Order: sequence, then C-alpha cells, then structure tokens
Amino acid sequence: MSATGKPVPEVLPDARPYWEAAQRGELMIQRCRGTGKAFLYPRRWSPYDYSPDPAWEKASGRGTLYSYSIVYQPPYAAFKDDCPYVLAIVELEEGPRMMANILNCPPESVRIGMALKLCFETRGSGFRIPQFEPA
Repeated sequence: MSATGKPVPEVLPDARPYWEAAQRGELMIQRCRGTGKAFLYPRRWSPYDYSPDPAWEKASGRGTLYSYSIVYQPPYAAFKDDCPYVLAIVELEEGPRMMANILNCPPESVRIGMALKLCFETRGSGFRIPQFEPA
C-alpha cells in the first residue's frame, strides 16, 4: 500500500504508549485493573468500572476478521492508488476490536472469521500505523 501523503495521527498523551509501541513494531492494549478485561482505544480510565490508570500490555498481534467493507472511493487523494482496499474491524485474540486496513491480499479474498496477523504501514517520515494481513 502506498503511503505517500497519507495522514498520520496526532499523538495525544493518553495514547502515547500505544503509538510509541507501534513505532517499535508492537501493538499495545490496556487492561482494567478491577475487572481484568482488555480494551482499546487508549483511555485514562477503564470503560468497565471507571477505575483510573489501566494497565498496558503487549498484544499478541493475532486476530480474526469481525467485519469489513471494501473501499472503492478514496477518502483523500492520497488513498487513490490503494483502491479498492479493505477497511476492517479486527477482533484481537485478547478480546478488543479495532479498526484497521487489511493489507497484502486481494479484497475479493477477504472473509469474515479469517485469521489475521499484525503488520505495519509506514507513512510520512516513518510513522508506523498498525494494520493487519492474512495469517
């Protein structure tokens, strides 16, 4: 997937551990200290019991395809060369679901429930975005 001109996220303080890990080639999630449930996107408190300071842990990088859509119209000109591409919801092995693109496979071969593994797309001056590809 071409990454020229694509946007990169603004790294906010609550998400800094997530993005720093991505730059190292790792996927980090948070876990509620009270309930033990994992979650994603990064927050200062648990969405389960609102306790502060959830724990960070390295995710396995494995997941399954929960849902997807094939994108034929690019949201920005920078995505034009990628079309069609797969925008997906991936259920991580640890439980949380996250949005990502499915890379390195033709869109017509994508199926709900397929096994996926973490990969990264490099954008801008080297910023790495977590994505997935067939396992």
